[in-house]
Amino acid sequence: MDSGGVHETSWPEEYATGRLAAEQRVQFESHLVGCPECLDRVEAAERMQAGFHELERRRPAAAPAPLQRRLRPRWATRGAWAVAAAAAVAVAFWSGAQRSRGAERALAAEREALARTEAELARAQTALERARRPPEATPPAPARAVGRIPVLALMTTRGGELPGLVLPPAGQPVALWIEREMPLRFDRYHVTVRPEQGSAVFDDEVTPATRDALLVAIDASLLPPGRYTLSLEGESRDGRRTPIARHAFRTLPGPVR
Repeated sequence: MDSGGVHETSWPEEYATGRLAAEQRVQFESHLVGCPECLDRVEAAERMQAGFHELERRRPAAAPAPLQRRLRPRWATRGAWAVAAAAAVAVAFWSGAQRSRGAERALAAEREALARTEAELARAQTALERARRPPEATPPAPARAVGRIPVLALMTTRGGELPGLVLPPAGQPVALWIEREMPLRFDRYHVTVRPEQGSAVFDDEVTPATRDALLVAIDASLLPPGRYTLSLEGESRDGRRTPIARHAFRTLPGPVR
């Protein structure tokens, strides 16, 4: 007999009261090991039987046997056992219902926790996608047309005419091409451009543009027509500067448009 068939019998109550046949008793005991429902029914029947025994013990002295047999016919004894069995079944049913309700409450709690977890995951996913989304780029300003950039080469020479740079229209750059020292000793330089009078119009660090030269771009509006001096210093890794060269040049007004 399978587990479902055992549950439909009164074997648990018969087992508790010692009325189960030997063959069925062996089969039921094998089933009882893994069936909490039948175990509850057996325990309920045993408690019911113990209650009846306690009532019998406390009952006043019984009448003589013939009279007792007349007062308690055999159907009364069978009825008592039937009541006990029914009570045991009711207790087992109640225990099963309690477990079922407890399981339902646990399942509902798990579902609620799962819903909260899914909501948290959804919020985290949204935040992650927002963080991964590249920022909206600001539209670039319209490019301003730039004509040919004037370049002035400044090399270490002796004597000769002062090099000059014809200025382009205001707002456009000019480039100063500055020869590096030979042999090369520095990877970083400091360039300063000063007019004959006034403060520096350019004073900043510069890295080599090529192996042989540095390239400095300056807004033409900072170099009005006049004479200028460019100082080139090599900068060591500890920040010390070493003078390398001084170049004088002049700027000339460009053609009138």
